[in-house]
Amino acid sequence: MNLYTVNADEHDVWNEIVRSFSNYDVFYLNEYARAFESQGAGEPILFYYKDDHYRAINVVMKRDIALDKSFKGKVKENKYYDMSSPYGYGGFLSEGEVPEEAVKEYEEYCSAQGYISEFVRFQLFSDYREKFSGKAESHTQNVIRDLQIPLEDIWMDFEHKVRKNIKKAIRSGLEIMICENEDHLDDFLSIYYSTMDRTGAEEDFYFNREFFEKINKMKGNFAYFYVLYENKIISTELVIYGTENAYSYLGGTDSQYFGLRPNDFLKFEIIKWAKEKGLRNFILGGGYGKDDGIFKYKKAFSPNNIQQYFIGKKIFDINSYKYLCSLRGIDTAEINEEGYFPLYRAKMEEV
Repeated sequence: MNLYTVNADEHDVWNEIVRSFSNYDVFYLNEYARAFESQGAGEPILFYYKDDHYRAINVVMKRDIALDKSFKGKVKENKYYDMSSPYGYGGFLSEGEVPEEAVKEYEEYCSAQGYISEFVRFQLFSDYREKFSGKAESHTQNVIRDLQIPLEDIWMDFEHKVRKNIKKAIRSGLEIMICENEDHLDDFLSIYYSTMDRTGAEEDFYFNREFFEKINKMKGNFAYFYVLYENKIISTELVIYGTENAYSYLGGTDSQYFGLRPNDFLKFEIIKWAKEKGLRNFILGGGYGKDDGIFKYKKAFSPNNIQQYFIGKKIFDINSYKYLCSLRGIDTAEINEEGYFPLYRAKMEEV
């Protein structure tokens, strides 16, 4: 076997492996996985494949199905498990092509360890999706801002309305403050939570303070951006990054100041900062659905660099999968990897 596992308590070993990859992404760091562990997302595991020619890493959250409230009192703990990528982007990452040997050993390991199913959020720049033996599908797109071209070309690539809004923000006297520490976390949380309330965001996006305190332990892999108007913070964004890619992660804006165009100004300042750090891409993400307002807003910053965002679904143990579905009263006649996944975790209105 060339496949090794590292548990979350082995912090230094875990991060030493991840950081040894020249193209590592922030979603593979120990602190990132531990942040989601604190939110009840499961037990973090780092998979590390190494042979004479290839290396690859993958991070999953191991979840005891008995702890899901739908199965309380129905199944024993420590008997049925499934796994999922942490929120963001995951799956196997390699410095070149993901080795087929790594995928083969990984799937054999998961089957042997009794995992029922796996849900993957594919990293945008890995070829793992092509080696994945389950079902890969895409329902959304991501906007990617290429940072490797001159800043003048990036500026001209913005849609006209973006350039106009940035100019207005500058004339209005907006300023940027960048913090690579937690000094203004209370200000961030105040705007972030008010924005979540205003937009009616799903409960899953209400990360608590402990989550951000875990994220803030990723020294050198995060930065908070604050837009100031007359010394008051009116807009903010948390950016996380690895060696090549920066990601627009979480944030918000005080709605009283929309007219000053702080959002466009904020994105441009992040782009300039990320480019100066030598990063290759700034991923703005996508929307909640195809071509919705959020996606169109993000697309205005990079109209010509849109990429499909894929998720993956794989059933390792079809009999146990059907059994768990039957405990929920779900028809098991035609169980497959279509629709909500894993189906046994679905809310009843999604069945």
